[in-house]
Amino acid sequence: MAGVNEQSPKDSEDVGFCGEPFADNSELLSSLSPLLFCMKLFGLYFHRQDRRRRPTDDPELNPVSTTKAGTAWNKLRVYATVVLILIWINVVRNALMFTRSDHFGATFLLKIAVFTWFCLSAIIQTAFYFANHTGQLVVVLLTLPVTPDCVPGAHRVAVALTAWAWVTVISNGTFWVYSAFTADGKYDFYLAPLVTYIEVPDKKITIARLIGSAIHISPFPCSLFAHGITQVLVYVFYHQFGKVNKHFRRALGKRGEFSGDLSIFRRRHSLVDEEDLDFSI
Repeated sequence: MAGVNEQSPKDSEDVGFCGEPFADNSELLSSLSPLLFCMKLFGLYFHRQDRRRRPTDDPELNPVSTTKAGTAWNKLRVYATVVLILIWINVVRNALMFTRSDHFGATFLLKIAVFTWFCLSAIIQTAFYFANHTGQLVVVLLTLPVTPDCVPGAHRVAVALTAWAWVTVISNGTFWVYSAFTADGKYDFYLAPLVTYIEVPDKKITIARLIGSAIHISPFPCSLFAHGITQVLVYVFYHQFGKVNKHFRRALGKRGEFSGDLSIFRRRHSLVDEEDLDFSI
């Protein structure tokens, strides 16, 4: 039991786990580039420039590249802020779907479902904005110690989820636009405050439906890509905990006698568990 509380000298070097080296810090982040790029498009991912910069006399510091990178990240942060504000404005706009003439029925329940969905999407957008603003998301992606075989798997999962998200967005968007133009105004409440509080001439209703449809389907990609990166992290944690269990079973042997260093397994389990806890907070 004393060995459990003592830190292993091999593990303190943080070079790997049970003879298996860890991947470089940026490999996991680079493997998720397709998904992260799509998240940038919808304001779900940006990286604040570290305030603790290197000293100006650091020979490894490149002022030109640092300035360009900082400018790019600042633009993404401003863009994400604008997207977040527009999404919450859209939530307020959808609250105007409800009128005094509403009565309990299918349309009223649909309005409640739509409004709740927009609120949930805004909350998800806010959560990811906070995770990016505090740096928790990028810290997890950069510092989580993963084995090299986890990186290709995470890349495949990211590509598959990105493709699935785009197919879902396109199919659902097409279905909604088709329904909006073929329902004879049954779903025009999504144009609120138009139609519900402001009358729209028949000549302009088509334009209003086109613009309203584009605004209405905006929560689709935001929620799907947000859940996508969450699923990737679930895969990474699942894979790494599986590696711990695999090596632990090998250390037990056939007779159930433990022949390894228990502190290595304790520390490795704690490292993965702490990263998971930090991101969830």
